[in-house]
Amino acid sequence: MTVKPSPEIVATPGSGRRRTLLTALAHRWPTGLALLMTADNWTSPALLSAWTLLVLPAGYLVIGTFRRQWSVPGALRLQLAGLVGWSALAVVAATVGGTLAHWLVGLGWLAHAGWDLVHHRTGRVVPRGYAEWCGVLDAVVGITIILAVVAR
Repeated sequence: MTVKPSPEIVATPGSGRRRTLLTALAHRWPTGLALLMTADNWTSPALLSAWTLLVLPAGYLVIGTFRRQWSVPGALRLQLAGLVGWSALAVVAATVGGTLAHWLVGLGWLAHAGWDLVHHRTGRVVPRGYAEWCGVLDAVVGITIILAVVAR
């Protein structure tokens, strides 16, 4: 009686776990790109200006316009509300200055990572890859700003 090994046990190049890992990495390339772009933030975190918060909603408005997403009911209203919210946060942070401003900027970047997650899950306004890239980038920037404030 000959016993054949199960397919899970036999590992051949380019099959099974290797292919699964490569497929997962290929699908997560926006995350990899964002982590690569923010690698220096972990070793040299920067305390960003409050006005950097205005960059966050701008990308969604530009890409949403390019993709003609504003005919979707409520989409433009939601994005403009985001613009108003991040603009208000930027004005408050710029006005108060100091450590509190840095906390607000860091938290604003983290909040935008949540905004990106919603857009990634719904697939609206921006491509999912952009929302994934932006979410990871925003989370790293927000976390490293907060770590820099705590380390001061």
